[in-house]
Amino acid sequence: MPTVLVPLLMAFDQILKLWALENLSPVPKPLLGDLLYLTLVHNSGAGFGLLQGKAPLLGWLSLSVGTVLLYLLASRRYPLGQALALSLIAAGALGNGIDRLGRGWVVDYLDLGTSIPLIAQFPVFNLADVCVTLGALLLLFAPRRRKRGF
Repeated sequence: MPTVLVPLLMAFDQILKLWALENLSPVPKPLLGDLLYLTLVHNSGAGFGLLQGKAPLLGWLSLSVGTVLLYLLASRRYPLGQALALSLIAAGALGNGIDRLGRGWVVDYLDLGTSIPLIAQFPVFNLADVCVTLGALLLLFAPRRRKRGF
């Protein structure tokens, strides 16, 4: 059932990115006071300034990860929490992979432009990044079944 989320989240991610391209600029616009801004960034690398200019490599890697996760979701049964987590990661990986291979960069627009230490330098991100992060956190904290025996 959570696999239905993948195309929905991918579509919403792409719609938000198109909206950002049409309506935002590199000049931050406050969305939630001083906590969250909307800022258009063309990211040709990964988060935190890593691998700048490597969009094609990162794009193929993202599409590969998303495709493998979709295959696993279709071919195996997972508990609901794990299936949801894998679906979120797949949607995020595919959403950013589409950007990297289609545009040569990822459209980022969510900016934690606050002066709070540790958060002040956080990179601008997008819905696909939120999906990957939430999925990873769900996997990290999902209850694990123990196998009996040796």
